[in-house]
Amino acid sequence: MKKNYNLSFKLICLFFILFPISNIHPQNSSTQTTDWLINPSEYKAQIFQNKNQNEIILTNGLIKRIFRINPNCATVDFQNLMTGESIIRAVRPEAIVEINGKRIKIGGLEGQIEQAYILPEWLDLMKSDPEAFQFKKFEIGETKARFPWKRKRWCADLPWPPPGVSLRFEYEHHSKLLAGITVNIHYELYDGIPLLSKWLTVENRTQKTIRLNKFISENLAVIEPEVNVEVPDKWIEPNI
Repeated sequence: MKKNYNLSFKLICLFFILFPISNIHPQNSSTQTTDWLINPSEYKAQIFQNKNQNEIILTNGLIKRIFRINPNCATVDFQNLMTGESIIRAVRPEAIVEINGKRIKIGGLEGQIEQAYILPEWLDLMKSDPEAFQFKKFEIGETKARFPWKRKRWCADLPWPPPGVSLRFEYEHHSKLLAGITVNIHYELYDGIPLLSKWLTVENRTQKTIRLNKFISENLAVIEPEVNVEVPDKWIEPNI
C-alpha cells in the first residue's frame, strides 16, 4: 500500500498589532471620530481591492495595511489611523521559511530605491525576487473559531470567534525542488480594536519528506520614532 506523505504544517504564530491607549485622541487625527474603547461599533473590519486590481486594503478604521499583489505580494503601506503614523519605511517579504536548510522568502518586492521611506511611484518599478515563493491567489472570508470555547465568565455574552474579516494569500515556488509545496499566509482583522492576527501554514503535497527548520512569520522594516545615539537603550520604540 502506497504511503501518503501529504502534510500540512500549521504554524500558529500569532502576531498582534495593538497601539498604546495614549494615542487614541491625537490632535492631528482626522480619521477617528469616537473613542474605540468607549464605542467600538464604528470600526468595522473590511477588505477592499483598488480600481487597478493590484492592491488589497485591510482596514477597520483604526489601522490599515495595504498589500501590492503584482508582480508578487508584499505589504507596501501600514498605517496607524488613530495617529496618522506610517509604520513601515521599506518593503520586506511577507514571511521567511527555511526548508531543508534553504532560506526562502515568501512574497516581497525587490529594488526599492531608498530604504528609509517609500514613495508610491517606486512601487511600479519594483520586481519580484525569482528565488522567492510567488503569489498565486487570495481568499477573503470571515474570522473562524480556532477551537471550541465555552465561555463562563462575565464576557460570556460576547461573540466567538470575535467578529472581523480574514484574508489568505497562497504562494507557490517555481523551482522543481519546491514544486508541490504551498505556503499560505493568513490574516485576521477584528472589529472595534486595533488588533491584527497573522500566521502561516506550509502544505507538502509531494511524496517526499521535507524539514521545516525555522520560519519568520512577520518581517517589518519599521520607522524609527527616535534615534538616540547617546543612550541607545532608551530609544522610543514603534507603537507596535
